[in-house]
Order: sequence, then structure tokens, then C-alpha cells
Amino acid sequence: MNGFVDVTRRVWTIGSDLSDAANRTVGFARRLSREPNAETIAQRAGLTAAALTDELLLATFRQLRAPTSDDGFAESLAESASLVEYLEANGVFAGPEMFHRAPPPAVMEAKMRRVGRTRFGHAIYPSLYCPEPDTPGALRFAAQTDNHLVHAWMLRQAERAPWVVCLHGAGMGDPLADLFAFRAVHLHRCGFNVAIPVLPHHGPRGAGRFEVAFPSEDGAVNLHGAAQAIADVRAMLAYIGERDEPAVLYGISLGAYIASAVAALEPTLAGVIVGVPVVDIADLMRTHAPSRFINHPLFEEFCAVSQKLDQVTSALGLPVPDANLKVRSIWAGTADRLVRPTQVRRLSTHWGEPEVCWYAGGHMGFLAARSVHRHVAQSLVDAGIAEHREGRLVALA
Repeated sequence: MNGFVDVTRRVWTIGSDLSDAANRTVGFARRLSREPNAETIAQRAGLTAAALTDELLLATFRQLRAPTSDDGFAESLAESASLVEYLEANGVFAGPEMFHRAPPPAVMEAKMRRVGRTRFGHAIYPSLYCPEPDTPGALRFAAQTDNHLVHAWMLRQAERAPWVVCLHGAGMGDPLADLFAFRAVHLHRCGFNVAIPVLPHHGPRGAGRFEVAFPSEDGAVNLHGAAQAIADVRAMLAYIGERDEPAVLYGISLGAYIASAVAALEPTLAGVIVGVPVVDIADLMRTHAPSRFINHPLFEEFCAVSQKLDQVTSALGLPVPDANLKVRSIWAGTADRLVRPTQVRRLSTHWGEPEVCWYAGGHMGFLAARSVHRHVAQSLVDAGIAEHREGRLVALA
């Protein structure tokens, strides 16, 4: 009998998620048709198809992710509320940048690996993120997955060269996917050093493929995951700084959340490039939550607590990057349903309205968007670490 009930519940949740996806896509298509400068029918159809793809991808991830029990959700929410009180008592919300201590340079060990035809360095170094033991959620976060070591995929030059440090999106952390998404081999051939540190709870630091433990409906884990990612990236930047080599941060989606936060804390960066940038995890949870979660009696409390915690790790809660930062570059998709354009515009406003490169497509549409490739190349040139030479992008030593 219990098996029949479980199967019935599973079928109902799949149907509910697919229905939500369809309804949101229809709503997107209707809004698109009402815009003053509406595209042609063919263009609207293409954007609607991209939006539907995003919605189906989101529904798939919901099914792959095991739902939190009511008791588990209530416990994590209570701990997150305690974390808010702890941070308030320690004055963190008055100056969130003080929560993020500058780590020493990473001490790396590396071995060569191969994926397909690409040889790359697999580096590891200790993660020095270590909040006080009495910080709510810290011990549970440290125990959940193997996060005490940072893994990074690296393509190095034999001589002195600028760096592009790439931060991947949620659910990534695999060398094949990461190297492909950032066109890392192309950047390396242009003369750059490329590094892709794996974010906490991802890849070899995670619970397993498709197990997205961060970000999640656990506010305390979200804060500690983001804070640890920020510290890990800053340790790599300190390692690069010891070599007196310039660096540009390049983040996509969740990686853009981390990159934009680090840009507020690291004045020596040559530039920061973010694609389909998340800046508000609480809002992300609200727009991505299935209806069964939205209707939970504790959902609004969860959103309020998450919104408060997000002030500590989001670029929107941190200072505007130093004026010496040459490039604050943003690109995004007009039909993106995973990271809505409203998040993109909020970051642009916070950064002083840099021009956003918009491509016509959904969340993953950037892979084939030549406008994005050109925008990234120009951003590296504007940052002073590259030039266009005979139609090619070339890194400046």
C-alpha cells in the first residue's frame, strides 16, 4: 500500500511540475506579445521555445532533487533564523564585507589529467573558510560533503601570462562541462592562463552528480556555501597576485553570484565578467519553487530569512567595486527563465549601469551566441589583458 501511495505522490509531483512549467511558459509568451516593440512571430516563437526548454530543465532538476521533509525544512529554517540573530548580534549586517576575511594565497598541488583531447591540471588546495564553531549551521555545512579541499581545473602557459578565473554554475563542477562552457581551450590558445575552481557542494566536493545541495531551500547552507566559495576564489586570486600576473574573474549563473561578490572585495582585479548573473538567491528560490513549496505555511518566513542572509554574500549587499576595476561586464538572455532579466538589471543598476549584452535565448543559449563570445573577448581587451591582433584575440604578457 505504501508503495502505491509513493508512486501516486511521485506521479502527482511530476504532473504538477510540468503543469507549472507549461503555465509559466504561456505567461511568458503572452507578455512577449504585449511588449511595445514586439518581435516578429518567428522571433517570438524562438524565444518561447527557449523559455520552454528552460522551464522543462528546471522541472527536471526538481524531480532529481529529493524533497525535504516538513520536519527537515522546519529544522533548517529555525537554524537559519538563529543564524540571522547571530549575525545581527555580531554587527555583520551593518558591514557585510567585514564577514569575509582575506585568506592567504592558496598552496596548490597539481597533477595532469585528460578529458577527451584536452590535457589540464587538476589542482587541489585547502579551503580555509572556517567560521566560529558557534556560528549556526557551520558544523552541519562542514560535515555534509567533502568541502575541506578545493579542486580546480587549470590550463597554464609556460611563460608569464594573464589569468581568466572562471566560476561555473549550479550543478556543474565536472571538467568536461566546465572547460566547454567557458571555451577554456580557446582562451588558453589565445595565451591566457585559465583556472576553474570547483564551488562548494559541486563536482568532487559534492554529494553526487545532479545533487545540487547549494543553493537550496536551506538558508544557512546557502550562506556558508557562498561565503566559502568567496574565500576559496580569493585564495586563488592571492596565489595569482604573488606571481604579479593580472586576473579577470568570469562567472556564469551561480558563478556570477560569487564573481560579483568577490569583485566588491578584491580591488586588484583587472575586471569582472558575469553571464546570466544571479544576485538574489532568495528571489531565485521564490521564482523556482514548485507550487507545493510555495503553498507551504512556512514559505514566506523562509523567503524573509533567506532575503536577510543574502545581504551578506550578494553583490547587492556589498560595496560597489572599487573605481580602479576597469571592467564590469554583463551578458544575459532575454528569454532566460532560470535567471530572470530582473536580477540582471538589479546588478547593472548596482554597478552604475554598464551596458548589458543581451542575446536572444534561454539560460544555455549563450553557448551558441556569437554576440556573447564577442562581448567576452572585448571585455578582456577593455580590461587591459588582451588585444585584437589581425582578427584574433591575443593575451598580453
